[in-house]
Amino acid sequence: MTRFAEDRRGRVPFALVGVLLLVGAATFGAAVSTRGPDRVDRDADVAVERASAETTAVLRSAVSEAARKAAAEPLTSPAETPYGRVLSDDRPFRDALRLRIYLAVRERLSVTRHRRGDVAAVASIPEVTTPAELRDAINRIRIQGIENGTALRVTVRNVTVTARERGRVVTRERRARTITVSTPVLALHDRAAAFEERLNRGPLAGPGLGRQLTARLYPVAWSRGWGQYRGLPITNVITNRHVETSTNGAVLETQRAMFGRSDPAGRKAMRRARLEFGLREFAAGTQIDGSRAAGVLPRPNPNVTAASELPHRRGVDGPSPDRSIAVDTGSLAEMALAGLRSSAVRSNHSLDGVHRAAYRVETELRTVREQTYAEPRPEPEAPGQAWSLDETAVTMSAAVSPSVGPTPNVGTDERRFGSFARYVEIERRVTWTWERGEEQMTTTGGWTERYRVGVTLAGAYAPNGTAPDRPTRPRFEEGGPLDGPNLADVPAKAEQRLVERQGGRDAVAIAVADDALDDRESVVYGDRPADLRPWTNADLTTLRERVANVTVSVPAGKIATYTENPPEQLAAELRRRRARLIDAPDQYQGVADRARVGARTALLRETIRRLERRSAAHTATQRTFDTALGRVGINSSRALHRILQHRKTPVPSRQVTLPGSPPGGPVGVVPDGSPAYLTVASVNHDRALGVPPSRSYHPLSAKNVNLFAVPYGDAADAVTKSGIDSASGVRLRTAARVLAASESMSNTSVRAARRPLRESVSESVALIRTRAIRIVRNETSLTRYGARRVVDEAVGRWRQPGRRALAASNGSLAAAIATAANERLSDPDPGRAERLETRLDAAIVDVRRTSEATVGEQVVQEALTQVRDRALDRAVSAATTRLERSRLKKRLGALPAGLPVAPVPGYWYATVNVWEVHVRGAYARFNLRTKRGAPASTPGGALRYVRDGSRVRLDVDGDGTPERLGRDERVAFETRTAVAVAVPPSGSGVGDVDGDSDERAGTWPRPACTSWETEACPDSE
Repeated sequence: MTRFAEDRRGRVPFALVGVLLLVGAATFGAAVSTRGPDRVDRDADVAVERASAETTAVLRSAVSEAARKAAAEPLTSPAETPYGRVLSDDRPFRDALRLRIYLAVRERLSVTRHRRGDVAAVASIPEVTTPAELRDAINRIRIQGIENGTALRVTVRNVTVTARERGRVVTRERRARTITVSTPVLALHDRAAAFEERLNRGPLAGPGLGRQLTARLYPVAWSRGWGQYRGLPITNVITNRHVETSTNGAVLETQRAMFGRSDPAGRKAMRRARLEFGLREFAAGTQIDGSRAAGVLPRPNPNVTAASELPHRRGVDGPSPDRSIAVDTGSLAEMALAGLRSSAVRSNHSLDGVHRAAYRVETELRTVREQTYAEPRPEPEAPGQAWSLDETAVTMSAAVSPSVGPTPNVGTDERRFGSFARYVEIERRVTWTWERGEEQMTTTGGWTERYRVGVTLAGAYAPNGTAPDRPTRPRFEEGGPLDGPNLADVPAKAEQRLVERQGGRDAVAIAVADDALDDRESVVYGDRPADLRPWTNADLTTLRERVANVTVSVPAGKIATYTENPPEQLAAELRRRRARLIDAPDQYQGVADRARVGARTALLRETIRRLERRSAAHTATQRTFDTALGRVGINSSRALHRILQHRKTPVPSRQVTLPGSPPGGPVGVVPDGSPAYLTVASVNHDRALGVPPSRSYHPLSAKNVNLFAVPYGDAADAVTKSGIDSASGVRLRTAARVLAASESMSNTSVRAARRPLRESVSESVALIRTRAIRIVRNETSLTRYGARRVVDEAVGRWRQPGRRALAASNGSLAAAIATAANERLSDPDPGRAERLETRLDAAIVDVRRTSEATVGEQVVQEALTQVRDRALDRAVSAATTRLERSRLKKRLGALPAGLPVAPVPGYWYATVNVWEVHVRGAYARFNLRTKRGAPASTPGGALRYVRDGSRVRLDVDGDGTPERLGRDERVAFETRTAVAVAVPPSGSGVGDVDGDSDERAGTWPRPACTSWETEACPDSE
């Protein structure tokens, strides 16, 4: 039997079986893979797609709603709360908008789902329950303003769409959704922020409220300042009412620049305020600002170019910084000429000295010596041993005889005054004295010398004055314009001084031969003709008039801001014209002609020197002027001038819509402030709907400080280190001015206030008198009694105490004492008088600076108040007639305000003053409204951006309790500017003379008190 393992019948190869299995598996797999989609999968796909589509619509609605709410409560300051600290300090509004978008999207997605069969699809984003989750939520939202912020592009990252079937997750997708919504919320916020930034800009920071306010205050200040200078009863040049109206006008103009239009209600309120203020000013007789200034102020004479008027400049009408002040050298030229004539010029060149220098000749004895014979000098021989030489004595005798030998020559520019030649024989005898113990013995010897000597007396014309170097003909002969002697007498004077004073010609010849001539050189001055001084004086008078008419034109604005140095410019102009003014000929017609030109040169030089001193004083005063500016926050006079330059602000073009091409078309913005007019007075809900009922609000606080106002604003006191607000006492100069003003008034109250002031001023003058007596006694040969008489005589020139104190303050008293003392001396010396005057000046200044010489502030203020009130009473009662106006101007002019520029006697070309203006304010509510960008359900479709200072709360974690995120800050501002005014000298000057140089309005002592929410602030003021 065949075994099964060996039986081959009916068997299938294993390879075939494997092939069949492989083919079957492939066929089954292909059949399985080509089956149609499962029903569940098809339902999930449809549900997810439709849920995603609905998400886009939800996002649009949520973004629109979030933008509307963010504009209604724009968060600008994050709160110090857990959720508030998550928001960015730099971009809180955008973070708050992103948060609102996130919460609105999450809320709307939570109720939005799509079902397909048994499959439900839901789009979602995570909930927020902690501050950390809040930061993640904000980061999921990306916003971007397009079309200049008039449309909003929003991207929501990681929006999760989940499909579930009977609770089982079928599929889950995460997608980023980006949509664009036509809402100008970012543009409104950015414009509001830019508007607030411009409101807080100073005039030097760029366009904004500071420049607009400057542009409005300058015409007011210059018009009223000029009115005060011309005698109108104006006691306060810039009031806070002016500041208030100017600030509101500037705010409205800033609105127009930022939004294309201004608040309609604000414009109406502004017109009413101007009308009301104008009527009040007119009723008070002080309305001179703005366009009415031309009708009130007389037009200055355009033909007057002296420093007393401001001449017209083409294109400039009325008082303006663009006018020019013509500053001349008139008074300084007169002072220089007076000093030249009085022989008291500080440069030690008097008119007599200039004349004398023109007649100067340098003379010299020139000699030549030739030895023709000489015996050897004997040597001493001892008379014996042990004798020693003790002393040698040589004597001489000379014999002189005429000679025809040569004499020294002279140069081409020299003159030979005389010459002579001599033979000189000198016999010399020598005696030797010898000693031996107590014994003495003499021996002698001798020798002979013969010389031929030639001597020439030469002279050279050597004027050492300041006249230009030119040839002079004739010189040593008579002639010239005065037919004078010129230097004809100089040879005889030289002969007398160099020859006759040394013994004559023979004696000079012997001295030359002996090499023992003492005087070889001398300066000789020729005699001057009697007509020289009158002739020169007449010529100097003519030149003085020409020099006095030299002017420089300086913009009044630069004078007012102390940024121009007119004395320096005048000195440069005189140097430029020096040759024409001196007018030296190519050749002087005699010595007198040279003396005349030398005097012209001296006058011009002295005038320039005085101008240089004024220039240096101007520079020093500018530094102290800058110090005074620094006390009110202005860096320097140059900064003040830059503020002035920015007063010309361009009128912005009227832009009705926000720029860009948003999907919904153009966007127009209308600002709406509450209150529409920012006043320094308290307002309530009746006048401003943004103020809660039964509350009050201070929308504006203002402060303006007049830097140089009486009683501390006179020329010296205003810029000293004690400054404007000195409380230790009033300086003598200021007290003297007030006393001098009161001395012309006879009112009972004025007399009562004047009495203690006169006593105090007299005591200060007595201190000066005592010091002056001591100085005169120490500096001169006068006795104590004589010094007292001299000082009393000088002081007695001013009868009234006020005038005496003014003389002590301006240098007149020192000059009078020095002149009187010099005249009392037996040998008057102009140089001594000058030195004494300088010493007295310094001593008087030292006394005035002591506390003992100051006058009590209360005494001065009482007298000042009485004088001012009396003058103003007259202004109200009788300022309509020409006579009374003249008297009033005299009263007001006696109390000058402002800082005189270069206030030296006889040289004062302008009075300036500066007002520093500081404003702070805030709208109780500030709206920006537009016809675009709100949901369709909003009435009128207007988007309203509201800044009212309220707290911003939002339920972030969904617990039903809103979390405090921050504050919607009010549109608030603070800025400052400065106004400088210049008027001609004299008159009443320019400044606040009502005693209120630091004027404050609103809640300025606490200027932040604009809100009823601040506990430290009063409800009303």
